[in-house]
This record gives sequence, C-alpha cells and structure tokens, in this order.
Amino acid sequence: MKRKLLFGASLILLVFYTLPIPESAAAAPLREQLEKGVSATVNVEKQTAEIRQKWQSEERLLADEMHALELELRLLAARSLKLKGYAEQRRQEIVKLNNGLAEMAEIGLHLEPYLDELLVQVKELKAQDLPFATVERERRLADLEAALNSYDVDLPEKLNRVMEVLKIEAGFGRGFEVSEEVLNRGDGETAVRVLRLGRVGLYYLTLDGSQAGLFNRESNTWGKLPGIYSEAVKEALRMALKQRAFDLVQLPVAGGKP
Repeated sequence: MKRKLLFGASLILLVFYTLPIPESAAAAPLREQLEKGVSATVNVEKQTAEIRQKWQSEERLLADEMHALELELRLLAARSLKLKGYAEQRRQEIVKLNNGLAEMAEIGLHLEPYLDELLVQVKELKAQDLPFATVERERRLADLEAALNSYDVDLPEKLNRVMEVLKIEAGFGRGFEVSEEVLNRGDGETAVRVLRLGRVGLYYLTLDGSQAGLFNRESNTWGKLPGIYSEAVKEALRMALKQRAFDLVQLPVAGGKP
C-alpha cells in the first residue's frame, strides 16, 4: 500500500514537470520585438553587403576607366608634341616658299625683258643664217613672239618656249640634211638636191649630177661650182643618204678655201 502511494506521487510530479509553463502577458511582446530587431539587423547587414559589393564593382570600373583615360592623355600629349613639331616644319617651309616667291618675282622683273631680247637675237641669227627650213623657222618664231606677248601665258611657260626654240636652233648647227628643191640660179628654175652641212654650207646637185653649186653668204645667192666639185658633192650626198660609208671629202666654203 505504501509503494503504491509513492509511485502515484512520482507520476504526479512527472506530469507536473512535463506540462508547459504558460508565458506571462508581458513576455510575449518583448519576444516579438526581439525577433523583429534580429530580423531587421539581418536585413540591414544583407543590404549593406549588397551595397558594398555593388560599390566595389563600380570602383573597379572607375579604376579601369581612369587607367584608360590616363593612357589616352599620354597619347594625346605625345601627338600634341609631334603636331607642334610638324607645325614648326610647315612654318619654316612657308617662310622658304615666301622667300622663293619674292626671289621669283625679282627674277621675273629681269627675265621677261631678257626673253624678248633672246627672241630678237634669234631673229637676227635667222636673217644672217643659211636659207634652210625657212617656212618652218618663221612659223616657230612667230608662235614664240605671240606667246611672249600673251597675257595668258605665264612666265615659266614663256621661258620653256624660248628654251625649246633655242634648242632647235642650236641643233641646226650639228649634222646634215638633204632635201629636194627647185632653185632659180639666174638661168631659170632647176630641180636639185640640196645638202646642208650644219651651218657651214649649203650645196646643191642637179638631178642628173652634171652641175653642183653652193649658197654664197656674201651675195646671198646660189652660185655654180667648177665641175671638179660635182663628184665631191655627189659623194657627200650619198653619205648623207647612207648610201655609202662616211669618208673625207673636200668641199669649198663660200668666202673660204676648199
């Protein structure tokens, strides 16, 4: 009987200790406040971490942009230095060009009258020269005179044309030329072959080879040569026409000796 009572008391104590103890009315709101405070703190830390991560990403982007801008600044500084050097070179070139233009203007003041003088000298040379290529040379000199008197032809072009005429006239002093012409020797017109030896002499030979002659500078007329020179003129003509090898021949010169 005594054991049953003890066992019953233990069971009552066990039930008493296992039953939940009801919270007081003041403890419930405090726990809720604590839970809300913890939750708010966690949210703040989470937001702070997100902000920190975003700021670090932006910081890296800004650092990259700053590095790129520094490189671009260095490049622009180098280009600016080179451009200053180029500008100085161009300035010096412009100064040289301006000086050259001033010199050209000074030369032009003396050159144009000199070109006119050269034309006069070439005309005088032709008047005193042997009568060859008369029509061609007169036309060339007339064209040159028109160019020198033309406002539309600039000075360099005038100089080029004068030099071209002088070159052609100088070329007449070298080499030889053969042509067929009709000459009036005083006894009527005769078809002949004319041989020009530079500016030394003009010779002719009739087509039948029977008569030779030369142009006399002093009298400005064609004259006959003694028969002994007909063969020499014929040989000279054959050499000029490349019908035989070149060799020495004796020909008379007007005003000189053969």
